[in-house]
Amino acid sequence: MKKPVALLLLVIFLPARVRDSKVVGPSNPGAQTKGVTFPASVGAPGSVSAQPSDLSALSGYEGALAARGEKLQDQGILIETMDGHQVLANQNADTPFNPASVMKLATSYAALSKFGPDYRFRTNFFAAGPLENVGGRPDRKLDGDLVVEGDNDPMFSAADAEEVAHQLAGLGISRVTGNLRIAGQFTYFATGYRENLSPQTSAEKLKTGLARGGVRIDGGITFGDESGTLLLSHYSDQLIRILLFQNAHSSNAIAEVVGQAAGGAVAIQNSLIHNLGLAEQDVFVGRPSGLDFNRITPRAALKVVKGLITLLAKYALTLQDMMPVAGVDSGTLRGRFAEDDLKGAIIAKTGTLMSLDGGVSTLVGMANTKRGPLLFAIFDSAGSINQYRRLQDQFLEKVVEEEGGPVPVWRVEDELANYKGGSIIQVTHNRGVPAPERAAD
Repeated sequence: MKKPVALLLLVIFLPARVRDSKVVGPSNPGAQTKGVTFPASVGAPGSVSAQPSDLSALSGYEGALAARGEKLQDQGILIETMDGHQVLANQNADTPFNPASVMKLATSYAALSKFGPDYRFRTNFFAAGPLENVGGRPDRKLDGDLVVEGDNDPMFSAADAEEVAHQLAGLGISRVTGNLRIAGQFTYFATGYRENLSPQTSAEKLKTGLARGGVRIDGGITFGDESGTLLLSHYSDQLIRILLFQNAHSSNAIAEVVGQAAGGAVAIQNSLIHNLGLAEQDVFVGRPSGLDFNRITPRAALKVVKGLITLLAKYALTLQDMMPVAGVDSGTLRGRFAEDDLKGAIIAKTGTLMSLDGGVSTLVGMANTKRGPLLFAIFDSAGSINQYRRLQDQFLEKVVEEEGGPVPVWRVEDELANYKGGSIIQVTHNRGVPAPERAAD
């Protein structure tokens, strides 16, 4: 490689900001904090400059808020360099605010820490009764219950139900004389719902989907223990893909189930405190989705982002593998920062709550500028959500402009266009051949 080309690549991929800044705190690129090793591009928590730099965009943002009658005490801002060595904007950065759906980033961190990005949720289907031939035809009936053992798959949908039915039909099973029995944690994913469906509604929709795919169940719906002969196992899409869909569309239904799989709200909060070093007074996880009452400081929110960067790097992944790119990906950020020069330069998670704290709008993520990447957390409360969004966009665009302009380094094509998932079905039962009681994990 020729030297000019090599230098150009170094400039493009250089992770740390090249700035003259006074560093306070640990400056070791491999600094460790409570068991977390932060790459040089991230920096350890607490390694920040003593004073924010002079960012004129901040004064303009504060002026716009004041002109609309908003109180600055209801707003929180923290913008800093990737390595954490310089703060560009700080307003109530250590005050807990309602993060709304930004809490989904904390849920994502806890789930990835527990399972890893390639994890797939498994749903087993058992025959609790003998399989009998029907009138000499190749079709067979299950003389008993069809048992579904759920394991918190957050995206088991109508398409999955129909595909399972097709596989059961391939085994010759077209009729179940007993009930549809649900064991474990099974949730049916359907778009258009604010929250995940109840166990009863989930089971009813599963029964309808199976019938649509060619498997009729004569009985009703019951809830009980797993038993019988394992017929097949359905494996969800990879967790990292599920989290990307969750965060791009800000799906409360998915986040609640993912959070339950990760251990619940308390387990998520403990993961942030023990693994990332967040102080107990800086975070409260009420619900994994961010619905209802939750709290986190802007500084703690950026620690979560840094924790995600570090965790993903262990698997050769980046933030764009689980967070939407503004102006590109389907979801809540599709129409924001969509100008040609900004498209592909900002990756973030939005948050919106209309019913609490007088109206909440939040935005947390990373912006790539010509002077280097910036991490930002913008929390706005007690005001007009639509107005806050416009001001957030204008503010962040001016910040990027002050830092030399945007650098589109993320993808420029919608990663979630026509998303169909990547589930897998493993059939463990053959026609006329007894199956083992359980398949090997």
